[in-house]
Amino acid sequence: MFLSIFVKLVSLFLSVFMTVAQPLGMIEGKMQGKITHAEENCRVSFAAISDIHLRGNFKFIFQGMLELGLQDMADARDKLDAVAFVGDITDHGYVDQWNVFTDALSKYDIADNKLIVVGNHDTWGPNREEFDNPEDGVQVTFSKYNKLIAGRDVSTMYYSEIINGCYFIALGSEEDHTDAYLSDTQLQWFAGEMAKAAETGLPIFVFMHQPINKTHGLPYNWELKKDDPDEEGGIGNESDAVVAILKQYDNVFYISGHIHAGYKKSDSVIGAEYGSVEYMENNNGNPITLINLPSYLYFDFIHGGHLANGCGWIVEVYDGEVLLRARNFATGTWIKLYDETVGLVG
Repeated sequence: MFLSIFVKLVSLFLSVFMTVAQPLGMIEGKMQGKITHAEENCRVSFAAISDIHLRGNFKFIFQGMLELGLQDMADARDKLDAVAFVGDITDHGYVDQWNVFTDALSKYDIADNKLIVVGNHDTWGPNREEFDNPEDGVQVTFSKYNKLIAGRDVSTMYYSEIINGCYFIALGSEEDHTDAYLSDTQLQWFAGEMAKAAETGLPIFVFMHQPINKTHGLPYNWELKKDDPDEEGGIGNESDAVVAILKQYDNVFYISGHIHAGYKKSDSVIGAEYGSVEYMENNNGNPITLINLPSYLYFDFIHGGHLANGCGWIVEVYDGEVLLRARNFATGTWIKLYDETVGLVG
């Protein structure tokens, strides 16, 4: 507990520094150029960030840090087709925190499509014990801000979009625990959406705030405890059911956040053992690509990963491959050490 509080305090201090230093040119190194496609004939390009943890107080810090990244996205030479916010957008799910998010986004034309994925912190709203309360329940709030921000009508914590032919499937917890709860209804819906997505022959992108159990260094990577149960830090009880659905299909990309672990290669010997990009074999013997996003707000001091906040991924889809490009949106720089190229099947 003490370690967690200490890390957040130091990270918050450094976030203040980043918010002030970047506009004043105090960060070392040069801008490496605006967001552009790595190759010609890009079918889809999108940005993904997670764990922004916006708060209604100290807006200069929290909103200012987010706006550094939004400005970078808005300045893209090749406009992004979508931006995915993969959970823990707010720190406690309160309306004033969602309003900070809405206000920040209203200032920038970042993409035509905005994907809002619920995180555990987003379910900790004022009426967390009455999830479906019609006045201020978590579901109602999630639906309200999807409509305000993305123009999307949703009545559940999960939904899908088709962008340039590719399916983008957002899963979400239906209760307010740190791990997730996915009802049988959601799992059946997910299975149906995956079947439809597979018919396109294009990559399938699945977003869920919590990682699959026992991936990206979990459960140890959650609180650095060797005796934590297997589900700690992951989806939880429904993880195996999600995996069983994912494994039926090729060219699947599962994108999560939640751990606050900085970029890291799987073969790194520093700190906890994990990779930001990992692979799981499906029923056909082909890889499912698992991508874990660093915390946008907090620095990673404890996992041995890349020490910076403001980071996320740019994902670009081409014929035959998908490029995963690490970028610090707050500083407008590519972090090429962690880039991956994933070949597509078929």
